[in-house]
Amino acid sequence: MPIVMNGSAGTITGVSTGGLPDGCVDGDTLATGVGGKILTNGAGASFSGSTASTSYVDLTSFNVTPSASNSKILILATLNHVQDSTTNWSTQVLRDSTQIFERGQWKFSSTNRNFGIMTYIVLDSPSTTSQITYKITGKRTTSGGATTDGFNYGGNYLWFEVAA
Repeated sequence: MPIVMNGSAGTITGVSTGGLPDGCVDGDTLATGVGGKILTNGAGASFSGSTASTSYVDLTSFNVTPSASNSKILILATLNHVQDSTTNWSTQVLRDSTQIFERGQWKFSSTNRNFGIMTYIVLDSPSTTSQITYKITGKRTTSGGATTDGFNYGGNYLWFEVAA
């Protein structure tokens, strides 16, 4: 397929993946000041446990030290859960002690064990270069069954520092 450059439309077509020679595109040829560049690819981890607490408890936590005060932190996480009865639950993401995201209560109407998956995509602007502790926390808010209804969970997270 021939390479076609259309100046009116501002497009180039016909370039296959890996079709440019090594070294022909470097940082100097890319646009500046547009942001969005991944500065740090944070290590991810898996977590699991169980709770029946009616107060928020840490499900997982991790530390981030941004390299620039205008950086953003992108958090991608999944939370898989199994619970008893018709219990309501609430989860949140904290930056240190500040809530930056809350997933409100959800309720299952079955009286059997229920399974669910929650996805978190959080873009935070911490405005610091100091170490931050992020936490995903959860609690039981009500119960339609026994007061000991449990919440068994497992999940994964990744974080990225993104240039502003």
